[in-house]
Amino acid sequence: MLLRIFIILTFFSVIGLFTSPVPAHAQSWGGCVVNGIATLRCIPIVFNNIVNAALIFVGSVAVILLIYAGIRFIMSGGDPKQTQQARQIITYAIIGLVIVLTSFGIIYLIGYLTNSTNCITDLNAMTHGGCK
Repeated sequence: MLLRIFIILTFFSVIGLFTSPVPAHAQSWGGCVVNGIATLRCIPIVFNNIVNAALIFVGSVAVILLIYAGIRFIMSGGDPKQTQQARQIITYAIIGLVIVLTSFGIIYLIGYLTNSTNCITDLNAMTHGGCK
């Protein structure tokens, strides 16, 4: 039963990942494509798309793990070993999510302190000369 619930949740999560709009896909390629060929000026845009996709993936995995651990916690029936395992999964999922979000926060803090937030928040600024 638990395996069936996990498979169903995973299926709908994957479907949700591919059907949800990703802001990175609507991004303008600017002037980095010349005659239909991508140049090296496209690297920051591709990197930005990868980082956005990774952030969405990590968030989705954390939500799936929290749901899975919650189901395990409810289905444990008061067994201390199973409730401890469910609590560990919840703890590790939250710690992982906090680490990822903190890493983004540190990068933005460094950009703010060095007055280069334009370069960090908008990777296209590097290709268009707006990064100083």
